[in-house]
Amino acid sequence: MDPIIDVNDPARIAAINAAMGKDTFWIAHDALDPKEPSGHAYGIGVSTRLTSYYRKTHRKNAVDVTPDEVIECLVTANVKNWVLMGLHGYVGYLPMPRATQDVDVMVPYSQKERASKAVAAQWPMLVQVDLSQVVRFMDPADTFDDGKPKPVIDIMLPWSKFQETILKDHVLIDAKSGHRIPTVEAAIVSKYAALVSPHRDDEKKSYDAGDMKRIMKANHAYIRREILTSLANEIWEQGGAEILKLLDLAIEGKPFPAL
Repeated sequence: MDPIIDVNDPARIAAINAAMGKDTFWIAHDALDPKEPSGHAYGIGVSTRLTSYYRKTHRKNAVDVTPDEVIECLVTANVKNWVLMGLHGYVGYLPMPRATQDVDVMVPYSQKERASKAVAAQWPMLVQVDLSQVVRFMDPADTFDDGKPKPVIDIMLPWSKFQETILKDHVLIDAKSGHRIPTVEAAIVSKYAALVSPHRDDEKKSYDAGDMKRIMKANHAYIRREILTSLANEIWEQGGAEILKLLDLAIEGKPFPAL
């Protein structure tokens, strides 16, 4: 069996420094990256344009659904207390916005039928799949390599107490876009929940950890630690203590432990 490598082992660090000590490329490269949060209106604008360009260029038959269109659909149907989740919900907390192909919106269970019926009526070409914690709409004209249709819209439902608390107490309205988005603490805890879940795909956890670290580092001056702790404790009893340790590691630029 191969030995387990400790990334914090001083001998390992010394060996790498000796081998790559003259390599200053990454210092100059990373110094040019933005360090502050991009802001929701700008971030979601960049993300939406990238996704639409990709679809129009490489997936000409795909249904191009934007967050604004989904929001307008829900608001017109009088859906209450919705909040953008997933990348579109936290993209403004990232220094460098990126794209995603699906729009995630969380609504209370009481609004599930109203929201799903509105989306189904607006985009009848999408395939609807009802699961216990999400109503997923997929595009049969845009598939993965294995032929399965790609998700386009997820109507998420609060499957955990921390999500119920987010819907109740931790939603803000972005002044420029009018979008309802999670507070920075809610966005971080949502990423943390994915990161520690025993059911989350390991490959996706690497994205969760990266995004959570970027959000923490870019927004650390604005994060309310008591709220972060309280929300994380609703995931599990030691969640608050653990997430504060991760926050300090992110601020210091140190790697996260395996969770």
